[in-house]
Amino acid sequence: MKLQGWIIIFAIIIIPIILVMSTYIQLQISYVNTASSYDTYLDNATYDAIKAFQINELNSNTQNIAQEKIRDVEASINTFYNSLASNFGQSGYSQDELASYVPALVYTLYDGYYIYTKYNNVVQDDGTTEGTINLDSTDSTYGVKPYVYYSARYKDSGTNKEAVINYTLDNYITVYYTSDGGNTYETYSGFLIDLNKANATNHTYNSVSIPTEGIAEANQTTYEMNPNNYQEMNYAYITNDQGRREKAYWDDKTDPANPRWFKYNVDGTRNYQDKNMLAQLGTTYKEDNSAQRYIEDAVKFTNDMKTVLGWIQIGEIVDVDNKLDLGISDTNENEDLIDFSNSGKMLDTFNEHKLYVMRNSINTNLRATIAKINENSNNPAKMPTLTEEEWTKILNNTCLISFMEGQIIGSGYYMGYSIVTNNLNREFVDPTLIYVLDKTERVCHDIRHFDGLNTSHELQGFRNVDFESKNYIATDGTNQKYYQHKNVMLDYACLVDSAKIVTSTDSQTEQNADGNYSVDIEELIEAKAPNEQIKRIYYTALFRERYNSYKSNVFEL
Repeated sequence: MKLQGWIIIFAIIIIPIILVMSTYIQLQISYVNTASSYDTYLDNATYDAIKAFQINELNSNTQNIAQEKIRDVEASINTFYNSLASNFGQSGYSQDELASYVPALVYTLYDGYYIYTKYNNVVQDDGTTEGTINLDSTDSTYGVKPYVYYSARYKDSGTNKEAVINYTLDNYITVYYTSDGGNTYETYSGFLIDLNKANATNHTYNSVSIPTEGIAEANQTTYEMNPNNYQEMNYAYITNDQGRREKAYWDDKTDPANPRWFKYNVDGTRNYQDKNMLAQLGTTYKEDNSAQRYIEDAVKFTNDMKTVLGWIQIGEIVDVDNKLDLGISDTNENEDLIDFSNSGKMLDTFNEHKLYVMRNSINTNLRATIAKINENSNNPAKMPTLTEEEWTKILNNTCLISFMEGQIIGSGYYMGYSIVTNNLNREFVDPTLIYVLDKTERVCHDIRHFDGLNTSHELQGFRNVDFESKNYIATDGTNQKYYQHKNVMLDYACLVDSAKIVTSTDSQTEQNADGNYSVDIEELIEAKAPNEQIKRIYYTALFRERYNSYKSNVFEL
């Protein structure tokens, strides 16, 4: 055959292949570009939803946070869909259409989580008050499913002892305990603390003395007195009738000749006559002792838990499908949940096991949710494999995890998710977000910005939310805003330049499964803080803020 014939045959074979490959490559490029745009839309909507949640929560004046959670979550969900619909407006998607592509929104909070998803409505209206329960109902609706606590149940195989533990992002727990397997449970709640480090008599932690302290901030009253130059007012914490902690202010500015304590009512008015406040603080100025009380109560609670929880080995957990998902195997199932033997590592197993429980709970419920979605939806959905770094983020912060899946783009389906942390909330005190206020220079530093902390200045620690603006509605109906720590600049070097933040303890640094390095903040403070004063500032602020943060479950021993 002549060369021209081979060329023709080659062209007949190769040109279609080139055209097909070109079309395929263009489809793949289109898929990647569209998926990248969708990722951005989803990230923006998730961020907007978290921002709405923060604004609603931080500017609430009530103490009914447990009841307000669902309200704030629902408002955040509306913001998510409005933002997503706005981003997709040019693509022709409506808000209702987008909802069918969002299998779940997961709000991981301090002691549990909400899942917003589509589920079958099993109660059908038949004209009666209760309605009719129909487990085979196909009547689906979108809504927030009941709150799921981070909890686990343990049962002693040799006795009738049982305990249910509700975990949180920190070391606060709620325990439901029975010694005889009956239906009557004893209930306890409190902070666990390493008894090898804490001394309640001397108020020390890691050999650092924890003092009472004078704390002050601006408030609505001082702002209204002089908006152009409002002052700070001393305050201390008290326990109210519901067992919650709240601020009482020492007012020596409204009427200097008659200084006295007051607290704010829900409507923003002042209450000078509260009996609990006067019984706890008296009629003269008194420094706050919250950090010391944290140590006292935590030591007492932990000692009391020796009987209640001392029998639990991690292998005695029940109601789980696969203990390997909780890191439990034949080699470690007999480890004590809490090591009360003064080994120096009292809470190591507890902290590791708690993270497994939280992770398994979220994973299990999400998989079940997405599987249920796929039973009644034409849009495919699947549970993505989250990285270890992403799980670390989820298990150490309050977060919103959003999923958007099933849109046809190019030759495949879009399968995306986004995780945005919420570091501004009233319940969880993030131990890495303690800021140090330099009252001399009126500058705020990250606690880990060790070379920026001038210990010759007046320094005091606060949580990050105390440096956010506070909004309220004035008597004339206008919206007003002030800062609790007025005229304070956030230090650029430590809050923007991450190189200034100390994040490693060198030999104590541990490598995660994903190759990233992380370190416990307490180990970092102990290893790298330049002197005892910095440690004292950190522990005092952390313990004060933890002790006074809102708790859904408060059961005293």
